[in-house]
Amino acid sequence: MDPKNELKSIVDSGRIPNSLLFQGPSGAGKLKAAIEFADNVIGLNNQTKSKIVKTISHPDLHIVFPIPSSEKKLENNCDYYINDWRDLVLQTKFNPSLQSWSEKLETSKQPIINIDIVRHLSKKLSLSSFASGYKVILFWMADRLNEEASNKLLKLVEEPGEKTVFIFIIEKNKALLKTLDSRCQKINFLKQSSNDIIKNNSYEEIFSELTRNAFLAKTKKESLLKLSSWSQNMSKMDREDIKGFLIYSNEIFRQAFFKNIGLDQYVVFKPMSDFNFEGFSKYVNNNNIEPINTLIEQSHYNIKRNANSKMVMMNLAFDLTKLIHS
Repeated sequence: MDPKNELKSIVDSGRIPNSLLFQGPSGAGKLKAAIEFADNVIGLNNQTKSKIVKTISHPDLHIVFPIPSSEKKLENNCDYYINDWRDLVLQTKFNPSLQSWSEKLETSKQPIINIDIVRHLSKKLSLSSFASGYKVILFWMADRLNEEASNKLLKLVEEPGEKTVFIFIIEKNKALLKTLDSRCQKINFLKQSSNDIIKNNSYEEIFSELTRNAFLAKTKKESLLKLSSWSQNMSKMDREDIKGFLIYSNEIFRQAFFKNIGLDQYVVFKPMSDFNFEGFSKYVNNNNIEPINTLIEQSHYNIKRNANSKMVMMNLAFDLTKLIHS
């Protein structure tokens, strides 16, 4: 069943599960669907929507997300970062990535959901509902729960307060603690369409930097140094984001090939930056499209198998300098 129809059926039935797990690939609409569902569930309190989707804010909606660990008590809970998180969600049209969140935080630490965050949540849930109805707790990137936090959270999920709903959002191939996972009703989101994959502004900028320097490297040595720096920066990204970027890159090359051979009816990509897609497409042809596709798929496989990210991305960048001129 389509996730939206499935969620609508749940709300219409009035039988709201205590715990749901939204799982699927990046960009599949999980976060927006979760917030819309929370809006509808909280709206059951007074039979009206509470307009949560516009502001991502309501006293009975509690949002948990990964943050950098801090020894400062004030900074060790999600409330401290909530305005930044809301801004990013709205800015990315409900499609933030862990990479964009880390960049927003301007931190080199890997954001996690630790036990202090769960303890803070537990205190919140001990209070009465603002609207005397449902309380919804939304976990974004729930796979970032560490084991200690997961075990603490399990007790809350096993014995939820009246009209308390937990929503966990994870990426495809990620996982929750098994004991948590087993208590959730699963909502599966479909694989992204080509249209969804290419709508990622942060990936577009990374892709533009890669292909521009790969093209110039043949005549400008400084572009080789820039490719090395690009590979270093890529290696600092979360592996799921690297895999997402590689899937994105394969699709853009495919779109460029269609553009080059005159199949404009299949071209849906429209740059959101100053990336010169039309000029770029002239270099994607019958001679190099298959080798480029193979190179990217092999890179994706190597990242999936936990190969050294820097070496994989450096090989990709330097091999692309040869193929893009074929």
